[in-house]
Amino acid sequence: MLVKIIDAHGGMDRWHRYEKVEATIVSGGGFFALKGAPQDANPRRMTVWLHEERSSVSPYGAPDQRTMFTPERIAIEKLDGTMVAERYAPRDSFAGHQMNTPWDPPASCLFQRRGLMDLSHHSLSARNGWRSC
Repeated sequence: MLVKIIDAHGGMDRWHRYEKVEATIVSGGGFFALKGAPQDANPRRMTVWLHEERSSVSPYGAPDQRTMFTPERIAIEKLDGTMVAERYAPRDSFAGHQMNTPWDPPASCLFQRRGLMDLSHHSLSARNGWRSC
């Protein structure tokens, strides 16, 4: 089914001509509150780079802030580039976390980003015959 959808929209050659995609997202749910990071229902803009593992959500935490994620680093920064919070090796920071371990803002960013990136990655993987874990 995914192959038919991609082919109907120009195929993989067309896909490779684009650098990134943007979408309006709304995140929330009881899990965020459980982790001490409740989400408001305001829409945000998510940008995902298509040919590298990189994403951003804006606004985040304040109208003039955004997140920037790569596998090596998660950051919350002002739109002018001023650093608000930063964490290297973000996945490693979850070692030892339990269900009731609270999240700080970088941890909340990482959780949201992982879910959305995993969704897009699995879509591409299915098209290319890859398996991901």
